[in-house]
Amino acid sequence: MMSRLLRIAYCSTLILLAGCSSLAPFLSTPTPAPVIRPTTTPEPESSPTAPVQTGPRVLRVWLPPRFDPNADTPSAELLKQRIDEFNIEHPDLEIEIRIKADGEAADLLNSLSITSGAAPAALPDLIMLSHSDMEVAAQRGLLHPIDGLTSILDEPDWYAFARDLGRVQNTSYGLPFSADALMMVYRASVFEEPPSTWEAIFTSGNQMTFPPSDPKAYFPLSLYLSADVPLTGDQGSVILDEGTLAQVLSLFRQAIDSETVPLTIRDDQTDLQALSLFREGEADVAVVWASSDLTSLSGQYLPLMGIDNAPYTVADGWVLALAGADPENQSLAAELASYLVDSDFMSAWSLAAGYLPTRPQALDGWQDEALKMSIDEILQAAHPLPPESVVSVTGPVMAQALFRIFNGEQPEAVARSVIESLE
Repeated sequence: MMSRLLRIAYCSTLILLAGCSSLAPFLSTPTPAPVIRPTTTPEPESSPTAPVQTGPRVLRVWLPPRFDPNADTPSAELLKQRIDEFNIEHPDLEIEIRIKADGEAADLLNSLSITSGAAPAALPDLIMLSHSDMEVAAQRGLLHPIDGLTSILDEPDWYAFARDLGRVQNTSYGLPFSADALMMVYRASVFEEPPSTWEAIFTSGNQMTFPPSDPKAYFPLSLYLSADVPLTGDQGSVILDEGTLAQVLSLFRQAIDSETVPLTIRDDQTDLQALSLFREGEADVAVVWASSDLTSLSGQYLPLMGIDNAPYTVADGWVLALAGADPENQSLAAELASYLVDSDFMSAWSLAAGYLPTRPQALDGWQDEALKMSIDEILQAAHPLPPESVVSVTGPVMAQALFRIFNGEQPEAVARSVIESLE
């Protein structure tokens, strides 16, 4: 009986084990399904935007020391007042004036070139440059044309030479702010009438002075240019016409031989030396730049003459040009430049500063009628100086030629050797 029960228990155990084995797949712990997490597309990084203008807009202006509005002079006070008036009309604008040296080592043009390459964001929006520096800066791509930003140069109230001061190859790059020109200062008491020919001066018995050793030789250059002959060839090289140069040197030979020009001035280099002789009564005619005497009025003024006795003189000047890249600032800079060449302001400022105005209506504001008439004649006879690249060649050549005339050499021989040296 016992063995039967054991067999039954044994069989029951086998059945149970088999049942559990068949249920294993259903009773085992399920493997957790992978969790699919939602992915998000990363937002693109925003590109940097231009800085938001906070505070007043800054307009940078570079000026040479001679035009420093904070200097202790009447003309500086007028300029500062004019700039302040513009600022009042533009209350959200800050005008930052910087005075840049205009010496040989670190002039405005060099500063402009260096800043353009190293820190273009610091470039001036408005800059005052000499005519020759403006030409170079425009050719180097350092300036922006002013055409389209102001139409003031299209107005008729400009002397012809002054309008040309602001242009380079028929493109306007600046507004002429002030001018200078070679002229003759003479003592009216020793002439029955104003001398209108070189012969009248050479036969008057009066002496004439000028700086013969001026390294730029502006006086002989002006005489040469009056003949309307080219100074540059097809390749841009400097050329001189032998016959015209001989004529110019012959004029000086005649002046020396007639004792109108004393040999003692041969080494003089500056207008100050020439004017000192005039003011001390040792000469009755002096050929100098207008700016060297306008604040003193040492005598009466006449335009310089050419070799044919017709009025002809070289002139220089300072122009306001655009150098910054900000379009809105360019517009404001052009507006300020136009504001500073207003005829009424220019009238008062030029007289106080001792510079020539570039606009006829500005000259009309001068009170001295005789002076006004003389200056107008000078400005009507004025022509812009050639580029500095030309003057740097003609100056030493002509100065040396003139030195040889003072030493007694003949004009034709000197002219011939000069031409040979340039070939």
